[in-house]
Amino acid sequence: MTISRISNNLSQEQTTTSIQPWYPASMLGWRHPRKVAYIHRHPQLQDQCLYFWNHQENIPEPTTAQDLIFLLEDIYVETRGEFKAHKLVIDVDLGLDGRIRLICGFNTTCATTLLSSLCALSPVLLTSPLALRLRPGSSHGVVMPALFVENEWVDGRPMARDEKGNALPPIDLLTEVQTLLRHALTVEMLPHQMRQARSQTA
Repeated sequence: MTISRISNNLSQEQTTTSIQPWYPASMLGWRHPRKVAYIHRHPQLQDQCLYFWNHQENIPEPTTAQDLIFLLEDIYVETRGEFKAHKLVIDVDLGLDGRIRLICGFNTTCATTLLSSLCALSPVLLTSPLALRLRPGSSHGVVMPALFVENEWVDGRPMARDEKGNALPPIDLLTEVQTLLRHALTVEMLPHQMRQARSQTA
């Protein structure tokens, strides 16, 4: 798989919306000790795609903003929940606002779009501040993510298909992103792989 460059062909909507640097915690609604946010079209929410889970009241709480800027630290797939569903887990650094774990369905349009966009970045850009916009898709339950670097939209669509035009499975895209991230961080293993290695030797 080759690495494509960032597309300069921005849509009208994307060029008129400026991504501001480093959203403060108060805008996103991060409140200590919250560590996890979900990317999902929950039936109880309207147009919000990013939310926390209120365990006391057992309801979703949408974040104040649906956009965020972060540094990518780790990305992997994990089996979670009572239904043992595969989830894409993204560990990110929000700068002064600390770290958060973003979780979305693995075999979803959101995950495929996000992974293919990350695949389109060079290792240097992959470790630069990334801006993520989340919007509800036109189809029921679909979340459409848009990734930006320095206010330029990252077009990952070419990365989502092989040479014959067939859609690549999410696991292939994830493997590519992990390879790029290891190269960018100059490490042999990502944090989740180091945790797995420690648990196997314990």
